[in-house]
Amino acid sequence: MKLSKRDLTIKYTVYGLLIAAAALLQNVSGLWFEIGGARCFFIVPVVVLLSLGEDERNAALLGLFGGLLWDAVSAAHMGFNCIVLMFLCYFAAAFVNFVFRNIFSVAVVSATVGAFLYCVSYWLVIVLPHGGDGAVMSLLWFYLPSFAYTAVIGAVLATALSPLKAKLNKGVTE
Repeated sequence: MKLSKRDLTIKYTVYGLLIAAAALLQNVSGLWFEIGGARCFFIVPVVVLLSLGEDERNAALLGLFGGLLWDAVSAAHMGFNCIVLMFLCYFAAAFVNFVFRNIFSVAVVSATVGAFLYCVSYWLVIVLPHGGDGAVMSLLWFYLPSFAYTAVIGAVLATALSPLKAKLNKGVTE
């Protein structure tokens, strides 16, 4: 049994609103707090968690949408977030569809790995070539703490998004 067109429309509208809310929390100064200078990259775990259990194409589109919202407010490196989040979501969905089961522990690990890969790839591609002497310090004092912060929030988001996803999918596996 598949979801009806109406149910799919509701599901992806809710997903889009969740990604937009994550983008607002992440990108609007003062809506969420920083811990010791570390920021939470909300969009990464939200798009990865929503991608789990989806087919690869829809997962990639969710990542692309999240990256587009992030790139829309960034001053430099246009397109980087779209590409990275699209690939993260594609591979997360592929691993859940072909290798792992879609369970809570896999969701937490996927959100954590996604946050780590995003932080490291951003540092390698954007910061390191232009960072000079401060590039290593930025990794140690901003990107790794931001990864840890995002990973903890990702576990909390996995707890919150699992029942919502189950309700929107109505027990149907696609």
